[in-house]
Amino acid sequence: MTASQRLRVSLDFGATSAPMPLGECLWVASQRLAAFQWTSEALASGLNLSPLHLPLAPGVHMATPTPFGGLHGMLADSIPDGFGLRLMDKSLASAGYGHGIATPIHRLAWVGSRGIGALTYAPVIQAGEDRKLMELSELGEHAAKADVEDFKDIPEAAIRAGGSAHGARPKFWAAVSADGSKALLGDDTRTPAGFTPCLVKFAPARGDLNEPFYEAACLDLARRHGVDAARARLLSHPNGAALAVERFDRLPDGGRIFVQSLAALLNDDFRVPKLDYFHLAQVSARLSGAPEAERIYRQACFNVALSMRDDHSKNFAFCMDRTGRWQLSPAFDLCPNKGPSGWHTMTVSDVGVDISRADLLRFADKLGLSEAIAMDGVDQALSASSQFESLAVSLGAQKTGSKAWGKVFAAIAKDLGPVTVAARSTAPSGQAAKGRSKGLTP
Repeated sequence: MTASQRLRVSLDFGATSAPMPLGECLWVASQRLAAFQWTSEALASGLNLSPLHLPLAPGVHMATPTPFGGLHGMLADSIPDGFGLRLMDKSLASAGYGHGIATPIHRLAWVGSRGIGALTYAPVIQAGEDRKLMELSELGEHAAKADVEDFKDIPEAAIRAGGSAHGARPKFWAAVSADGSKALLGDDTRTPAGFTPCLVKFAPARGDLNEPFYEAACLDLARRHGVDAARARLLSHPNGAALAVERFDRLPDGGRIFVQSLAALLNDDFRVPKLDYFHLAQVSARLSGAPEAERIYRQACFNVALSMRDDHSKNFAFCMDRTGRWQLSPAFDLCPNKGPSGWHTMTVSDVGVDISRADLLRFADKLGLSEAIAMDGVDQALSASSQFESLAVSLGAQKTGSKAWGKVFAAIAKDLGPVTVAARSTAPSGQAAKGRSKGLTP
């Protein structure tokens, strides 16, 4: 990259359409902030890609220092965290951009065209081959090594495929063969016949080896009980299992779909709990004119019943097609967890712990849903939670761990039983739950 650290940003829907120049991003070193300016093509398109914090308007738009390190949320969504960020840093260091040198602009240049959604960046920092056909067993070995910071002998293609993926668990962008034995690493719209673009997720090297089975069970149960969730299939390798989650930002014809997380849209630091599920509905209404109320409500019920307490703003996203139409993405990252100190990261009716049926019904009423839909949302979620243990075991999870989660879900089910009195609103010590969601209307 040049010393000026300028980056061209394009919107590439793939397939038969040519990329549209969106704008230019410049890193202002003296302020440690990025400046962005839309192109005339972007302004004429009317596609408002980040309506809340990066409006489609002429002039220079400066980013804020937080929460994305001086980068605009729309662009920061392309940069991974956790496992992917560690791999990215390793590759950037090998290319001469070590600690203290690499800026957010370097990171975007390293992502190039391999990130989630339809944004692409140029010039590109190249560091070896992008595409490599690999046996799943070999990819599993690389995942285990990289998860414990052992990068020796890991090919650059694996580092680049994993370094663009989000989340803490080891994972790689790859097209997976029909029999699940091979993975074509990297992100390319030219997916060969018989392969499906996926995010291949492995169990953490120092965590619960059952996680791929748990997530597979939850995604299946979600779809069976009224939640639009990503599709996935379990893959086997010598060291355990992996989960291939089909990408909802890629189309069969090689096209791409623009995707923005709730965190990027709100310029929200997803590590700090402050949002309520109603904020998700407000953003949905702002983007599409009317909130996808039932979809949001049913996912909230499911997340509560199956202890999806890591429900922060990075784990919700919106998709926009080439006509500018927005909709909530399929649910993803559905794996039971204990959350921060036992709390949900996102509250329901301002309640973040021991959420009751009354709290959920109050949320449904605020969304304008009928009583029948409100009741059915909770009951469907309870039905799903009651089936988790047996399904997880049938998929390959250990009985002990599955039973332990079954007990957690049974305890939650007691709170979600029929209730006629209004739920209480409690909060973590020193923090009022109602205060967590004030002042955040987009």
